[in-house]
Amino acid sequence: MAFTLIDLGNAIKNIRKSKKSKKRINKAMSQEELAELANVPTSCISNIENGKYRNPSWNMLNRIAKALNCDITEFFCKNEKSIEHANMLLEVIDKIIKERTIEIINEQYSRNILQYNAQNSSYIKRK
Repeated sequence: MAFTLIDLGNAIKNIRKSKKSKKRINKAMSQEELAELANVPTSCISNIENGKYRNPSWNMLNRIAKALNCDITEFFCKNEKSIEHANMLLEVIDKIIKERTIEIINEQYSRNILQYNAQNSSYIKRK
């Protein structure tokens, strides 16, 4: 079964409702409170929670996650094992990105050395 915008909205709504309001005693966090904390319009929170917001940006979802004091993976994972699995995947992806970045830097460094040697060897021959 595919993950839908309704699934995303329900996850955010459930997490929001599990958080206590800082403004209202013995009440769950409201959409307005979340919107204020995430610095997004209340209508965005409402539309996301109802599955009507077509393309929520990664930046917006990150701000909502921070406002809810949770990890963004919780929006996409239904249980603790899924969250652990998602976190492991993120760690692997991060490691791959770091390793590839080092490879690119080393390749560029090698090209620069070769280019430098080629320029200097022609300079030495002219003398």
